[in-house]
Amino acid sequence: MKLHFHKNQNVSGSILLISLGIAVVLGLLLAGYMTYTSNQTLCVARSQTWNAAIVLSEAGVEEALAHLNRGAPYFDPAEATNNLACNGWTDLGNGQYAAPRRFLGQDYYDVTITILSQTPVINSVGFVRAASPYACGAPPAMFAAIGVPLNSSDQSRHIKVNTKIDALFSVAMAALDVIDFNGKNVMTDSFDSVDPNYSDSGRYPANINKTKASGDVTSDGDVVDTLDIGNAKVKGKVKTGPNGTINIKNNGSVGDRAWVEGGSRGIKPGWSANDMNVLFPPVSAPATTWLPAIKSNPRPTIDGIEYDYVFTTDGDYEINNLNGTGNIYVGTNANVRLLVTCNFSMTSSHSEIRIAPTDARLSLYMQGASFKIGGQGVVNDSGNAANFYYFGLPSNTSIDFQGNASFTGAIYAPNAAFKLGGGGNDTYDFVGGSVTRSVTMNGHFKFHYDENLARVGGHRGFVPVGWKEL
Repeated sequence: MKLHFHKNQNVSGSILLISLGIAVVLGLLLAGYMTYTSNQTLCVARSQTWNAAIVLSEAGVEEALAHLNRGAPYFDPAEATNNLACNGWTDLGNGQYAAPRRFLGQDYYDVTITILSQTPVINSVGFVRAASPYACGAPPAMFAAIGVPLNSSDQSRHIKVNTKIDALFSVAMAALDVIDFNGKNVMTDSFDSVDPNYSDSGRYPANINKTKASGDVTSDGDVVDTLDIGNAKVKGKVKTGPNGTINIKNNGSVGDRAWVEGGSRGIKPGWSANDMNVLFPPVSAPATTWLPAIKSNPRPTIDGIEYDYVFTTDGDYEINNLNGTGNIYVGTNANVRLLVTCNFSMTSSHSEIRIAPTDARLSLYMQGASFKIGGQGVVNDSGNAANFYYFGLPSNTSIDFQGNASFTGAIYAPNAAFKLGGGGNDTYDFVGGSVTRSVTMNGHFKFHYDENLARVGGHRGFVPVGWKEL
């Protein structure tokens, strides 16, 4: 028997169609997978580029803040904002200044500062070269075949930052290290010399109801017993650094007027914190021509006190040798800046620095290591703390008030240990504010912070208060 086999053409055609169908399905799956992976790669690349752009924008903000604060601290905000066309920055007119374009590889940022009523506004734009969508290593043609663009535009992000003046004297007493209120009848409070509701013709008010509770005491330290309140009465808040601690004795009281005056002991809830983190920049003597201060001969007598140095006209003067005496008088209508390059020590019962009551101002820049005064201390006859400023340069490491030395003014000496002994005979012991390295007290002192110093007492520089992406 002979067997015959006949090939079925329909079966062969079906196999071919099935194979083609499988190939199409596999191709679609591959295309879908490539589209998915390419989109994922593209999204990751764009995300990285997007995040990198904001980092560059913030770098521009940092440069602008550093440029604004290059000479801080400032007594006059105009000192910071009137001379911005330096260090490569360009004056664009209308109060706007621009930094040169800063590159980081192929990426860069552009930043400007615009001055609006002594309030700088920073605009910074960061530009980042967009990553290749086929950065995974697949052939570009493959991405092009499935519709993924080969060229993406660079990413940019624009942020706008508003700033404000950060006051030098924003509290009654501030220190970088330890504050020790080791004394009796120590208290702090505040008033406002330009508000008649909270002052007596600009002076600390005799009526307790015209006082306020902003007599804050702050330390940037972070050691045990950073702030030793003892038995003091603090009408204000107390703060330390992140790891600092506050020590208060049984009779100590910290809080608002009602808390302290009502006899409550301890710290009122919400009136203490450990988040103090402030930069106190060093002081530099003004760039000026300092004229030698000439001792008076004969020494004039004013209200029974003989004075070695009498200043009756505006000017910048220098004292480089006290020779044991150095009573200073600043007369009516005289605005004086005084650089002391030697140690200052006047501790007799008749030692004093006196400032006339009408339109007299003294700014003392202490370059010598030690400033020590007793007797009457600093007699600011106007009663206005803004008429006497003490600026301790980095070489000034000690300030010592002895006996009944009183003080009306503002002290900024971030490298100096501030020691107070004794205390005055009335409530007018210390009026104004202070910033020093440390504070040690042994006596009965009453500190009255003049809130007007936060407005007119100079500033550490500019700090951000608002951040917005445009």
